[in-house]
Amino acid sequence: FTFQAPMRLDPNQPIYKPEYWDKVIELDQWTNRDDPVMTCLPLGLPRQGAPARIFHTDRDITMFYRGGVDGGGGYPDFRMIPLDGRPHDPQRALQYTYMGYTVGRWEGDTLVLDSIGYTDETWFGRGGKFHSDKMRIIEKFTRTGDLMKYEVTVEDPVVLVEPWVMNPRTLRIANNPAIINERGSCYEGEREQVSSQMRH
Repeated sequence: FTFQAPMRLDPNQPIYKPEYWDKVIELDQWTNRDDPVMTCLPLGLPRQGAPARIFHTDRDITMFYRGGVDGGGGYPDFRMIPLDGRPHDPQRALQYTYMGYTVGRWEGDTLVLDSIGYTDETWFGRGGKFHSDKMRIIEKFTRTGDLMKYEVTVEDPVVLVEPWVMNPRTLRIANNPAIINERGSCYEGEREQVSSQMRH
């Protein structure tokens, strides 16, 4: 069950402003109806987790993500990120997406990704953990040999009391080829008929 619902069991939770706790509880109670996973939406970040493959050139970096994470939800996805030190374009930031609008830079041996421009349709994770469209995510990747430390800080001044620093993860670099499947199909056909509050 820990794999199926890591967000529910993790003591490190985002802290919501008092006026939003009722909404979190209501979304959690109707998670089988309201969780974006149940309505065929991508997981988005940070719920999608760390990338499965990374391709780096001298100008940009491309990250590929697996489907079936968070206990089976989500789709394979990718994002291409410039690494030339450019700031966010304020107009581009208004084009909300599931994976955000990201720019990157190097701080010594650490890759720092700064993302804004998120749609508010995704959740941090199970349990009704929603966010606003003002969410900002800072990701840090630090490689030491075959290990990669992945750190994530989520800021959302609209709904959170303070930035949420997620538990760091240590990823192992795999030298074997991996297959990233194509996006699967999904049919949302029962949402209006949900009558019980069975949570997942």
